[in-house]
Amino acid sequence: MDREEGAVGWASRESAAEPPVYPAYAVPRGIIFDGFTERRLETSEGTVILSFPILSRSKIEEIAAKVTMNRIAYLAGLRTGEIVDVIDAAVQLWTNPDYELRRKAESWLPALTGYDRDMIRLELKRFMRLFRRKELLRFLEEELDSSAVLDEFRPRRTGGMGRAYGPELIYQVGSGNVPGLPVWSLVMGLLVKSAILSKTASSEPVMAVLFTESLRQIDPKLADSIAVLPWKGGSLDLEAPAMEAAEVVVAYGSDEAVRQIRSRLPEYKRLVSYGHKISFAMVGREALTPDRYQDTVHRLAQDVSTYDQQSCLSPHSVFVESGGSVPPQLFAQLLAAELQRFQLRKPRAAVTREEAQAIHALRNQYELAALNGAGTAVYGSKQGTEWTVIYHPSGEMQASPLNRTVHVIGCLSLEETIPAMPLHRRYSQSVGIAVGPARLQRLAGCLGAAGINRICAVGQMTRTPAGWHHDGRYNLLDLLRWTDMEWSAEQGAELYDPDME
Repeated sequence: MDREEGAVGWASRESAAEPPVYPAYAVPRGIIFDGFTERRLETSEGTVILSFPILSRSKIEEIAAKVTMNRIAYLAGLRTGEIVDVIDAAVQLWTNPDYELRRKAESWLPALTGYDRDMIRLELKRFMRLFRRKELLRFLEEELDSSAVLDEFRPRRTGGMGRAYGPELIYQVGSGNVPGLPVWSLVMGLLVKSAILSKTASSEPVMAVLFTESLRQIDPKLADSIAVLPWKGGSLDLEAPAMEAAEVVVAYGSDEAVRQIRSRLPEYKRLVSYGHKISFAMVGREALTPDRYQDTVHRLAQDVSTYDQQSCLSPHSVFVESGGSVPPQLFAQLLAAELQRFQLRKPRAAVTREEAQAIHALRNQYELAALNGAGTAVYGSKQGTEWTVIYHPSGEMQASPLNRTVHVIGCLSLEETIPAMPLHRRYSQSVGIAVGPARLQRLAGCLGAAGINRICAVGQMTRTPAGWHHDGRYNLLDLLRWTDMEWSAEQGAELYDPDME
């Protein structure tokens, strides 16, 4: 990419003497920066340098105005089907293992996040397929019945006509715990024909940039309605103009980060936030028969290991029912062994000193409880904190310090654990469930009433389908405003038809 003018190329400097320099930002054509800082990255394909623009309040204001103007000039005039086709064409590029930007993502993301390369390759491939044409159409129909309501006034069941409008500009505050998550926000914004100003996380500043570049390869005018910029969280001088320019703010992050944004946002502006959530799993005796328990353990270990539980969809606890061929404590031991196998194949990312201390503290707490006759047991990796399984003979859902640390809680029946779940309603997210069909509907109904908003199979907890209700809400509808044209307006217009008698 040219380092003075946005989005006119990809690599800005590449020679035998110096590593290539790539932008860790995406802006519309015509945007010029006064300076840059650089970050050296050692990847599996060699050394690269990521370039970060030096930003100011006036530059944020300029970029916000530019993407908004470009939206009015082009994006707002597209039909939803045309936008879907552009996104699908970009995603089709990513289905090719040799696609340049996919190869860069698979090389850069492990170096930036510490996650295993094979894990990123597999999960990123699955994630990008959520945005193929058929999935986007299914997603639109799930929320809107007809996507035409984004293009024109359509008849309403109650009479009259209605049309939905997306915000002129959405300011998105990304999270870096799960690679690719900012792409979800970009796609949602484009589907409602909004200009987008996306702030990336310092721990993962490239995936939104790479995807925007893919869109640019398909439709440069559409990509000119997107700006992806990196700056340090809490930089009020940069966040303020972004909030002032945006009609809606979409924020991912901790509860405290979301609270800070809410406190600075004017009351007349909307905040769509996704804060701290925790998930858990439930394993019934039907999944613990001699021919099924090994697969059940493997699937659960996969849910725990994927992105080291950093996703809000990852299980913190698993309730294991007594009465199967494998009792709950043996299940905990088997899960520990399977996590060790995952560690050998797909090693956990390095953790900070504080994260390691939190895991050691948890282990010490329950080892001491075991000595005092509580019936608990701790199974942990021998050389460090790579994985930990805490066994409880009974009890309620427990939170985890993450990084492949999970609680296994025994119970006489899964049903008996549900009454305590409303106590955790504020933070409850997904449940991975392994039971037979005779119990699934009844358990699902009880879980929904207790505040759970997603129920899926064990092994699929971190892999959401298109159209899922994030945090139990709609995705597109939370962004839209509506205009109703009542029947009286239609009838009144007939009075002024010169051919009307």
